[in-house]
Amino acid sequence: MFRLRSASSLSRAASAFLAAAIVTAVPLFAQAKEFKLAHSADTQHPNHVALVEMAKRIAERTKSEVTFKIFPNNELGSPPEQTEQLRRGVVEFAVLSPSQLDKYGRAFGVVFIPYQFDDYAHAYRTIDDTANKWLRGHAEKSGFEYISGFEWGFRALTNSRRAINSPDDVKGLKLRVPPEIQIKAAMEALGSVTATIAFPEVYTALATKTVDGQDNPVATDYSSKFFEVQKYLTITKHVYTPMFLLANPRAWQALTAEQRAIIAEEGVKAGNEARQQVQDKEKWYIAQMEKAGIETTYPDVAKFRALMGPANAAIKDYVGAAAWDEWAKLVEAARNK
Repeated sequence: MFRLRSASSLSRAASAFLAAAIVTAVPLFAQAKEFKLAHSADTQHPNHVALVEMAKRIAERTKSEVTFKIFPNNELGSPPEQTEQLRRGVVEFAVLSPSQLDKYGRAFGVVFIPYQFDDYAHAYRTIDDTANKWLRGHAEKSGFEYISGFEWGFRALTNSRRAINSPDDVKGLKLRVPPEIQIKAAMEALGSVTATIAFPEVYTALATKTVDGQDNPVATDYSSKFFEVQKYLTITKHVYTPMFLLANPRAWQALTAEQRAIIAEEGVKAGNEARQQVQDKEKWYIAQMEKAGIETTYPDVAKFRALMGPANAAIKDYVGAAAWDEWAKLVEAARNK
């Protein structure tokens, strides 16, 4: 003989079943999900080009369960605003500079130490190998999920007043710097007067001669058309600026393990594509800007490096001696690989 359950027990059983179904369903992402991905580069920049291809490959590999809507060129706000949006989950993914992350964890400031990297290969060995675990750990502490390295590149100087052939030629120039103590300290160590101006406002500041010049990699100078309002380009390579593809941790954990693996693989691939494009096209960018009237100089960088003592002292004080010493070992380990 069957015994009828009470209405309350049936209700409890139904509720338990429903709760179990919900718990099981959420991580599986059964429905297609479109993520927002923000970054600061122009649509001509290698980062954007690589991200578009990355999004196509991820959509194909996940059968469109994971797709991206990309917001380039600071469409969703300035880099600091994008960084906070990512931490809060307003956007799920972003490509950001370590200079934005060091507002949440000062240790990230070591990435911009002037003249610490010998070349691109040395920088990549540090970021992808010897310091990768260090970077991931500090990203997690600051509220971000680190996925892969992207590219901005070695920074160069532009200005509208004179050619730069030695550090003495930098003295007295009014240069725009980003809100980063490392670059500000480096430029002031060379004798310039610095002004902090948000990236979206740099072109106007140069055009109106609010400042004489600025520093950015040549790919950025070209894609942002700074050559239209500048006369001189100087290949100083004073700071290497990587970019990092990051995710909001909650959005990242909501994906399945397979989806996370696909995004990680494609993120690394896209980052390497952006890096290669920046290097491959650097001479081309310079040639195009020279056609537009830019004059290029290649000074002895050793003379600039020799003046970085005050900048390094300020950066070490900012990041702390422990982070400075840890990072120095990782950079040196990459040099010897």
